[in-house]
Amino acid sequence: MTTKSLRAQADAILPDLDRAREVAEKAEAENRNMTAAEKATYDAALAKARPVLDQIKANRRSREVGAAWTDINDLRSLGGPAAKSTGRRLSFKNMATGISNRMLTGDLGAKALAPSGAAVVAQGFTDDPIALGRAATGLLDLLPVTVHPTAEYAYLRQTTRTNNAAVVADANTKPTSVYGLTRVEQSLAVIAHLSEGLSRMWLVDNAAIETFVAAELEFGLRRAVEAKVISDVNATSGIQAQDFSTSIVETLRKSLTKLEVAGYTPGAIALHPSDFEAVELAIASADEITYQGLPYDAAARRLFGVPIATTVSATAGTGHVLAADAVVLDTDELGVQVQWSETSNADDFAKNLIRCRVEGRYGTSVTAPLGVVVATLAAGE
Repeated sequence: MTTKSLRAQADAILPDLDRAREVAEKAEAENRNMTAAEKATYDAALAKARPVLDQIKANRRSREVGAAWTDINDLRSLGGPAAKSTGRRLSFKNMATGISNRMLTGDLGAKALAPSGAAVVAQGFTDDPIALGRAATGLLDLLPVTVHPTAEYAYLRQTTRTNNAAVVADANTKPTSVYGLTRVEQSLAVIAHLSEGLSRMWLVDNAAIETFVAAELEFGLRRAVEAKVISDVNATSGIQAQDFSTSIVETLRKSLTKLEVAGYTPGAIALHPSDFEAVELAIASADEITYQGLPYDAAARRLFGVPIATTVSATAGTGHVLAADAVVLDTDELGVQVQWSETSNADDFAKNLIRCRVEGRYGTSVTAPLGVVVATLAAGE
């Protein structure tokens, strides 16, 4: 079967798979079995998907489709999320609810945490890029996501972009444009943290366990993933730089221009909260005529039409202006793993203490370094 035919079949069944996944996730979040109607929807989607998945795997083995199908993988997350950028964004919201429900109602023992109880929750995603009128809640809301079936993966990075298209007279040699691509091989990195030792009875009896898990997942992991993204971007060679120019707002506008001159569409601005505060205060100042009429949407946090995300992982005084899809967040099919243990060190069991470990695997692909501008937002920095 040809690649084109397989792609057509995959596109046709993806809506059914998405619906089935929603049904399964809803039942899991509500800590119940699927209803008969939900089970029928789920089973029907899997039955439709199985022949396509089998053919994809067969084509991989025969190398008929080669590396192109690395980006297809096994469709979406009923059998494993597709290893392709789908426009979805990473999210840790609502994961804690599913985990805490499972801990207290069966997977880890009815209202009794097992000595080495573990839970795995599918990585959450939000829909397509931030819609007009909505504000980004963080850097991860603005980065497309690729899900990989293994920890080792590769992507193509564009290192050169020289467009030489021109009018050519008959019989003359056509100009050659240069689009340098480099294959980058890398691995997902484990991001994890442990809780301090907590009384086992607190966790068994206290309904606030959900709040605790939510704080671990949504705050700790999200901040660590954002920090990795910023670090990886800063360590990439070939990104552009913009010096401070008169004001933060002017500097950011010049950064957007650099992306446009290089042929990229601006996609996001990432700022430290203190820098975003400076932008808003400057724009909101009644005495500052300079910014009157500036294209800024406070409710949607968009400056010059480009969404702004704040992150404490950014360095104050340094902004990152990203082209659409120039930076991609990578993760795996395993999801977020949460494990509780009473034996993680020598005396926890004797003291009736239990600790939580939360972890996932993430990476950053800077596919277009020229689509990244690091801007200096203060004079003399």
